[in-house]
Amino acid sequence: MNTDGEPLIEARNMSKSYQMGEVIVHALKDVTLKVFPDQVTVILGPSGCGKTTLLNQIGGIDSPTGGKLLIDGQEIQDLSQKKLTKYRQSKIGFVFQFFNLIPNLTAKENLEFVLEYVMDLPSKEVSRKGKTLLDQVELGDRGDHYPYQLSGGEQQRVSIARALSKDPKILLADEPTGELDYETGKKILELLVSFANNGRSVLIVTHNKELGKIAHRVLHLKDGRIVQEIMNEHPLSVSKLEW
Repeated sequence: MNTDGEPLIEARNMSKSYQMGEVIVHALKDVTLKVFPDQVTVILGPSGCGKTTLLNQIGGIDSPTGGKLLIDGQEIQDLSQKKLTKYRQSKIGFVFQFFNLIPNLTAKENLEFVLEYVMDLPSKEVSRKGKTLLDQVELGDRGDHYPYQLSGGEQQRVSIARALSKDPKILLADEPTGELDYETGKKILELLVSFANNGRSVLIVTHNKELGKIAHRVLHLKDGRIVQEIMNEHPLSVSKLEW
């Protein structure tokens, strides 16, 4: 685990508040953290504690209302929408709990859509890379199937392949195993953990405390604050994980 160089993600007293009628909701409160390359970070906490809000700040989906957020040394909270879009496209990969696949496109077409319209790759490269990504997640023979024809685990693997298609520096996974059976969940985790190398990092949001065993860093959130941070020099292999 590399913690000697510059952090890939750094939050300094970052806060996020929402106005809901006459009430101000403080979703994040003075969050300070550093995440380094080649790390898996697991974010734990009950529903409503701010886990997904934190992921959305890092992913550029939402912006902090206080403090600073630096990604790869760049402050992103004040970026224009155009630069924020470019940031999401170039550095962030999202893996959603409910997959978010386009229902009227096949698995291969879901990948090709990102490769062609987001990454702006030429047609021949789009087709080749789409096939390579499906092979990488062991779905090479399921590329012509629509999401409704795929199991939950297969849909999640397509979602991961889509996130990996951009070769992002940061992979954000929001409850990636929440809807999956035990064995499929372990396969998904193995894919995610394997991505945290060559200067890249993976952040996993989950309710499942057992997943903290596979992480280099575990953050416990409560009421929008980090109440505990645990470092693990020797994470457990996913194959040995039980929950």
